[in-house]
Amino acid sequence: MPRQRALMTVCFVRTGERRYAVRAMLPAGPVLEMNPAPGFDPWVPHDLQHFIVEKHFEIAGAVFGRLAAGGTAGTFHAVEQGGASREASRQRRKLAARDQRLMPEQSEDYARSERATYVCWQDWLEHSDDPALRARGAEMAKSARSLAASMAPAERALYTPARRAAVRQEFARLSRQWAALGVGESLTESW
Repeated sequence: MPRQRALMTVCFVRTGERRYAVRAMLPAGPVLEMNPAPGFDPWVPHDLQHFIVEKHFEIAGAVFGRLAAGGTAGTFHAVEQGGASREASRQRRKLAARDQRLMPEQSEDYARSERATYVCWQDWLEHSDDPALRARGAEMAKSARSLAASMAPAERALYTPARRAAVRQEFARLSRQWAALGVGESLTESW
């Protein structure tokens, strides 16, 4: 059965020379933010990598699926909207409690997302036109092969050549946008 989710908008903001934040906005609910976000990369920061693979592989129980379901993924916090700090604190507790109840049957999805992100990131780097990026991909190749080999057969079967090519195209599209951003600028995608 396909999962139902509200349209969520996710904004990746370049907050400094080597810093970024992620904001998630649902039609009804607070703006959630992770700032600073880990794993800055000038081409595709770590959480943008997760966004791409979680969306492409429909990984519902990892970071962005949990946000779309109304959780915090354990790392996002409600952005204060000019209200009382007591109300903001109550909202944070409420969101954290909801997050704990969300999708317990999909707790493996976090690990699945990490594996998918590493394997797809390495694949994109390896196929890059840029020699420096290809070299990064080559350094990661042994680990990516080992990680893929450790996957259950059904999970590994998802990484067809056609799917890898589609993910590479999405990495390339969003990488061009991200790399062109100046400090204070952002890119926004729908989930």
